[in-house]
Amino acid sequence: MTQNEYTLNLILKTIWYHIIKCYVNLGLFFTLKKIKVVGKENIPKKGAIIFIGNHQNALIDPLLIPITNHRNTYFLTRASAFVNKFVEFLLFSVNMIPVYRIRDGIKTIKKNVVTFENCSKILKKEQTLVIFAEGKHHLKRKVLPLKKGFARIILATLQKYPELPIQIIPVGINYDNPIKYPCSVSLHYGKPILANEFINTSNIDFKFTDLINKVHSSLKKLTTHIEDIEQYDEIINQLNKKQVDFLNPIKINELIINKDKLNLRKSYNSKEINWFAPIHFIAKINSILPLLIWKSIKTKIKDEIFNNTYRFALISTLFPVFYLIQTWLVNYFFSLKIAIIYLISAIILGLITTKTTKIT
Repeated sequence: MTQNEYTLNLILKTIWYHIIKCYVNLGLFFTLKKIKVVGKENIPKKGAIIFIGNHQNALIDPLLIPITNHRNTYFLTRASAFVNKFVEFLLFSVNMIPVYRIRDGIKTIKKNVVTFENCSKILKKEQTLVIFAEGKHHLKRKVLPLKKGFARIILATLQKYPELPIQIIPVGINYDNPIKYPCSVSLHYGKPILANEFINTSNIDFKFTDLINKVHSSLKKLTTHIEDIEQYDEIINQLNKKQVDFLNPIKINELIINKDKLNLRKSYNSKEINWFAPIHFIAKINSILPLLIWKSIKTKIKDEIFNNTYRFALISTLFPVFYLIQTWLVNYFFSLKIAIIYLISAIILGLITTKTTKIT
């Protein structure tokens, strides 16, 4: 490949990445009620970065980080998502990198050598990676112990490029209810952690204790973290009674630490008039076929943590296709003007429904 061909491919890939990023952003806008971003100023404008976040919402989490920061972002994705050549092409084109787990087959673990090499090359180019170091998604409001994978990638990179500064940005991802529609989310970007200060390539600590503890400690401040497992359910009940804002983890963690305050002034749900109910009803009637398909799919979802992943997929594909077909039918039987009015109305109905529906 000549230099000109390489440059052209790079330009086309960048354009494609930003088109997909805009499309994903739009899909999430109609899937989530609110996306709140805090600490964006902590993200360096250049240099090698690894974003490390907690993981509560399947595919939604890795989509949220790229659309809420200005950097060109790569992220590790479980290898089972690369189901065929076409899907593999699409995932690679939007900067996804397969990572293999024991459940994918013990022989596949060797392929992670190539994955780690690719990660090192990405960091060498002063680009960014997203890694969910808990190693699995979960619905607990706490940060699980972190796996060593991200530290091993940093070590391997610094062994090749010892002068390369690598910054870690902890990302606290907080949902009011990650399995409901339409849930809200906040992303709290923490202050950069210079990984080089914790990795000594001449005297390697293969447990990476200090680095993992530092990142874990930072994450616990950026998301709701209930350390006490024995009292976990009781604390959750108290937080729900107080109707706390789970998008504000700093305030909630203060309440958890000061349990006396947590037990004071319990709040109770009061019935509110849903003034948007007629609009919600019209929106459901207008979307009856996609909603029936969703109802059928939902019964087959084995892990409810994937609920919003499937919702996002349908809202980004099936719903707009359905509205376009209906628009064509309106144009066929009536006029283009009425069809355009219908399409705009359908979009507005969807927007109002997503932004005003209350989670029950």
